[in-house]
Amino acid sequence: MITIEALQPQDMPQLIALYKELVPPHIEFNASLQRCLQTYQAMQQDPRSFLAVAKENGEIVGSALGVCCQCLVNPFLVVEDVIVRGDQRGKGVGRQLMQALDDFALQNGCAYAFLVSSDFRTEAHGFYKSVGYTDGVVGFRKIYRK
Repeated sequence: MITIEALQPQDMPQLIALYKELVPPHIEFNASLQRCLQTYQAMQQDPRSFLAVAKENGEIVGSALGVCCQCLVNPFLVVEDVIVRGDQRGKGVGRQLMQALDDFALQNGCAYAFLVSSDFRTEAHGFYKSVGYTDGVVGFRKIYRK
């Protein structure tokens, strides 16, 4: 059975290992445990951030980050770092993670959510459409570190 919960600090090594599947090969994977824990501690102090993990038998099999952003008219949710372990895809894990982010967004008064996905991740694009995202937006990314 899959459970969705907020990341716990003791689970960070598992999440770092899972993130290795997420980072494209042309971007340096620089994720020390100490730095990730420091960042997570700061995120825990911000009620606008939710780092959800999917667990099966205590093992992390997926994760997604939602951050509520303020603007003058309508707050919105930015979805980032969505990852489901390769052997768990197609089993509803991602759908449960995205529902948890939807619930978080609605609790925080967000009017909409958006995410950016690399153009080569066509399988992920189909998934995002299946959970209600549309492709009617053009996204751009500027990379500061390689």
